[in-house]
Amino acid sequence: MAEAQIGVLIDYENVGLSPVLSLFDQLSDLGRLIVKRAYADWSKAGDKASQMLELGIEAKHYFRTPGSSKNASDICLAIDAIELLYKSPLDTFAIVSSDSDFLPLVSVLRASGKTVIGAGRRGVASPALIRSCDRYIYLDEGAPPARDHNALDDPESLLNRAMDASMDDHGEVVAGKLHNTLRRMDPGFDFRALGYRTFTQFLNSSPSVKTRRPKGGTDIWVELASNHNHRGRTDGTPRDEGPHDAEGWDYRLHETWARVPGGLLSGSKAAADASKVLGVSKVSSSRFKNLQGLLDASDFLRSRWRREGNSIRRLSTP
Repeated sequence: MAEAQIGVLIDYENVGLSPVLSLFDQLSDLGRLIVKRAYADWSKAGDKASQMLELGIEAKHYFRTPGSSKNASDICLAIDAIELLYKSPLDTFAIVSSDSDFLPLVSVLRASGKTVIGAGRRGVASPALIRSCDRYIYLDEGAPPARDHNALDDPESLLNRAMDASMDDHGEVVAGKLHNTLRRMDPGFDFRALGYRTFTQFLNSSPSVKTRRPKGGTDIWVELASNHNHRGRTDGTPRDEGPHDAEGWDYRLHETWARVPGGLLSGSKAAADASKVLGVSKVSSSRFKNLQGLLDASDFLRSRWRREGNSIRRLSTP
């Protein structure tokens, strides 16, 4: 399947730039970012030139029209989107704004067969805009703390960002997919320039991840070293866990999983149920990151459920 060709159009005066790096990480896992533009009256937006260059964003400058109730940059964003619709190879548009005024634009793009991803801040984004998109990303959900610009060039930091963006709900990713995500995040990334003959050697040298090759398999799987270590825990001490609260998320998740006959859930079913209980779009958007993280965070769950391959099985303990 051909990778998505993505254009990112940012309403800077609506969302700013601080959450954009995390957004780019998520979008890079979906496809290739070939257009990145931010629209604003940059004469009033302060000095953002270095940050824009660092992120590879093209600044589109438009003065605010005196006496007009509508921001000129919003109009120009919409015009650019229509021009790109007919003159570019984009098949996916990411409209980064919480403004409901972009609803007609989203409708036109989708009616033309394009995928539209919206992105904005929770509590501010228009419900109508959210429903009209194929997918909506909340910029303030699980956003990482601000990073020093030098971290963008650090291979270890880059690897951790790529893992966060590409891990499945089990906390794993195929090495080939991870490599593609790394290259999309930083086109200059080259494990050979770091002194490694293969990408696997680079991964094995990292303290942040662990690799494994299933018996009889050809793919190499990668997981965070912290997840690997948690699986090796044999003591009964809880991790960041106080006394069990019968009204807590873990109790509610247990009750939900326990409704499945036979006590065996597929990983996708278990993750979908967990997402609903936690109130997030997917487990990887939560602080737990994956199913193993859920079990590691709760003695209550860990005493009743265990990972079994790509499934979750209920223990005989009541």
